[in-house]
Amino acid sequence: MQNETEFYNYDLPESSINQEPYIKPENSKLLLASNNTIIPFRKIEKFIPSNSLLIFNKSRVQKVRIVDEKSTGGKIEFFILEILSKYTAKCLIKSTDKKTLGKKYFFKYFNAEIINLNSEFFEVKFSENILNLIENYGKVPLPPYIKDENRKYKYYNNQFSNSGFSVASPTAGLHFSNSKIEKLKKIGHEIVFINLDVNLGTFKPITTKYIEDHKIHSEKYYISEIDFFKILEYKKLKKNILCIGTTSLRAIESAFINNQLVGETDLFILPNTKLNLANQLITNFHAPKSSLLSIVHNIYGDKWRELYEFALNNKMKFLSFGDAVLFDINE
Repeated sequence: MQNETEFYNYDLPESSINQEPYIKPENSKLLLASNNTIIPFRKIEKFIPSNSLLIFNKSRVQKVRIVDEKSTGGKIEFFILEILSKYTAKCLIKSTDKKTLGKKYFFKYFNAEIINLNSEFFEVKFSENILNLIENYGKVPLPPYIKDENRKYKYYNNQFSNSGFSVASPTAGLHFSNSKIEKLKKIGHEIVFINLDVNLGTFKPITTKYIEDHKIHSEKYYISEIDFFKILEYKKLKKNILCIGTTSLRAIESAFINNQLVGETDLFILPNTKLNLANQLITNFHAPKSSLLSIVHNIYGDKWRELYEFALNNKMKFLSFGDAVLFDINE
């Protein structure tokens, strides 16, 4: 039986979308899905089984928004989705002019040319090294539902992020400070950092009638052999494995299913998809018609809407800078 996309629609008031990041991650709130209890996130260690393995996504959001003024006037924005070579990249382009093959743009510090067209993106050749452009002129890509302000940029990356090339944040990790992670280690938990480069496809709303017809973009992932062996060992010993975020969950499931520790994944976790490794998941509250709600449905069942309604009625905050929920995964 196919799942209708409308089942993943719900009313999300604008006031429930957190516009301000938590300056101190532990000040956020956590909903325990098992018993509808809301706790301060700083008390999370009391609700994780002893000697658990926590899996974090350490991929870093890069400053991929290149905003400048054209020599002819007017602003233009290149949103770099993927670097293809030293000078070429897959991009989204935001401007009022018509974007055609061979179109050239001239700026004060660099030039750009559209060298390929795609229904979803443009391939652009830049006159300068793209990594230099990102470093010198780039801005952090806050989600469109968050007011763009420079002071928020540093809070959109996890404190522990140090690798990869993401264009959106694996936001479940935003609830963890480095000091909290160290505390969790000291009380006996193991920590593993994997890498899955988050792209915009993860958060793209489902537009098909049935979710099974939705195509998720592929994302690059990397898990070290030592860390994956540790994950398998925990599973073998029936010890608790806690994924911090849906990206961590997708990465370890992809590695397990494909028997590849480095690669690309377009794994879409549907309501009937078997989850092989994790026992728990911490994740933020997701947008209506998001493919990530399919994961919530998989783990929590048809009553996920009631859980979200409970969170909304109790003034919990949603989406990237919002609060989180802890799910137990029943195998």
